[in-house]
Amino acid sequence: MRRALLLLLLALAPSAAAAPAKPVIVVPPPKAAAPPPAPVNAPSFVLPAPIPLASARPPGDQAQCKATCSKTLFFCNAGGDDDGCGGRWAQCNAACVATYAPQTFGR
Repeated sequence: MRRALLLLLLALAPSAAAAPAKPVIVVPPPKAAAPPPAPVNAPSFVLPAPIPLASARPPGDQAQCKATCSKTLFFCNAGGDDDGCGGRWAQCNAACVATYAPQTFGR
């Protein structure tokens, strides 16, 4: 069996050696196309996380908040020549209305 294999290899070897070698041409793979750069003002499709809203406080605190604003206005006006007392009272009163929600039905 070994002799037959050896004879077969010897028979093929001269024919392979006699054949001229063909030059091998190596073609480099094409470069992957890079995605185009995004424009500077491109809209973002990822939305930011929502801002948690402050929960409403009990409705009874709104009257106490407004009373504190009124006391502050009284002492501001009693103190002297400050012209900003009314504006600060209006801001304080608006903050009380926005912060303390009125009681809703069904609760």
